[in-house]
Amino acid sequence: MPDQSMPPAGTHNPRNNLRQHKRPTRRHPGSTSAHAPVSTEAEASAMQGGASAEVGYPAGRDAASQEAAARAAYEEYAAATYQPHPGAANHPQYGSRYQSESGYAGFAATAGNPRVAPARPTSGQMSPYDSSRYRKKGRKKAGIAGIVAAVVILGAIGVGVYLYLNPTTFNMTVNGMTRTVDTGTTVADLVAQGVVSPKAGNLIDVEGEVLEEGGGNPFDGTINGNPIDDPNTQVHKGDSVQIGNGSDVMEEYDAETVEKKPKNKELGEGAIHVYIPGETGQVEKRTGKVSGKTAKEVVKKATNNIYFKYNANPGDDKVVALTFDDGPWDTTGDLLSLLKEYDVKATFFTIGKQISGQPETMEKMAAAGHQIATHSWDHAETGGGNSVDMTRQSPEKQIEEVQQGQQAITDATGKEASKVFRSPGGNYHDDIIWNLQPYVTAEIGWNIDTEDWQRPGAEAIAEAIMSAKSGDIILMHDGGGPRTQTIDALRIALPYLKEKGFKFVTIDELLAYDDVKALADAAEEAAAK
Repeated sequence: MPDQSMPPAGTHNPRNNLRQHKRPTRRHPGSTSAHAPVSTEAEASAMQGGASAEVGYPAGRDAASQEAAARAAYEEYAAATYQPHPGAANHPQYGSRYQSESGYAGFAATAGNPRVAPARPTSGQMSPYDSSRYRKKGRKKAGIAGIVAAVVILGAIGVGVYLYLNPTTFNMTVNGMTRTVDTGTTVADLVAQGVVSPKAGNLIDVEGEVLEEGGGNPFDGTINGNPIDDPNTQVHKGDSVQIGNGSDVMEEYDAETVEKKPKNKELGEGAIHVYIPGETGQVEKRTGKVSGKTAKEVVKKATNNIYFKYNANPGDDKVVALTFDDGPWDTTGDLLSLLKEYDVKATFFTIGKQISGQPETMEKMAAAGHQIATHSWDHAETGGGNSVDMTRQSPEKQIEEVQQGQQAITDATGKEASKVFRSPGGNYHDDIIWNLQPYVTAEIGWNIDTEDWQRPGAEAIAEAIMSAKSGDIILMHDGGGPRTQTIDALRIALPYLKEKGFKFVTIDELLAYDDVKALADAAEEAAAK
């Protein structure tokens, strides 16, 4: 059986107090307990005083023997008197862990044995009535309560912040009026709730006739200036919403697209003739799925090809463009030297078949920065042009004249030829204009014809050159025969024009002064009135 040590003296447990403990009743009638406790006064006196020989303390024994005898008497007594309480398993009664801590030492102290030292509590022992454990439990409960309270407070703060940032209602503006709406409200909700009452558009057929009233868009509007594409778009705090009547909607239809080519149109007057390409248009043939009607709709408007004639307008600049035809020739080198002397740039319209015989001249011309363009391959000598009129040639021959002339320039200079062109004799009208449009950007005429090809004398040629106004194009020749009169005329005219403040530019530089597209648009608009 477990150690049944006695608790310390002074306990109120009646099992530990010898003077209050009664003799146990017999377990069976007629029988006597084999271990009945002492009941006479002599026996009690011996138990408490420890001096009677009847209790096992004869005189003359040593202390160890006496202590062993006392321990044996206690164990015999404890075995005879122990009766467990029905609820002993749940209460700190005799025999529990609290009382077993004292054991025999407690009994000895209670019995008053002078030779047995009373037990002293050691560290770590716990009394069944120790109040400190209750204080610890109280502090623990208080700590848990504080944590719960803190969690509740933080939760309340979080909910408050969320509601502040995400209010259940908010103010916004609808058609200039302040409205309070619920979170999650859509534009369609505003209409459904009667905040605004727009009129729906109609469903129309491909010809624009009404098929169904109110069958179009329910409303049109904006949010903060941006179009409303989806009626289920949500509104937000501070939004400014404008809602108006809905627009009409066309019925669904099958479509067939047809291209419309641009027309050709000539406009203006002047020495410069430029091409302004038009754009192909698109016409859509629509067949309604509801009405069954067919209608044509211009999806992209075609713009005309414009052949626009004008004179350059260099503004406040005083510029002229010197041009030379029919070269290169034997005297072209002398002309290049003169132009270099006066730091003058010019434009040369060359005959393609003559270029191969003047390689050094062509190299010198390109190196000096002059503009080199074609004047045809053979000056319309073949193909029925009578050496002067390409309009009499076939379209194929016209294209050949230009392409061969440009290729000869590229071969001689290693650079791409200019795309401007001067037609032999200035004959450039009717079909040739549109036949050559893909191959040239402009056809260049003149404002002043010096008629130097007739060799009228240097002074007559110089007089014509010096009559130039700003923006003029001056026609001269460096080929087709001896051109010494032209060179001598330039010795007279160039210093004069420079003294008057003129600058000499190439054709490309002259073209850069004007916004040709704007000029052409204005001319076309004027012609349409």
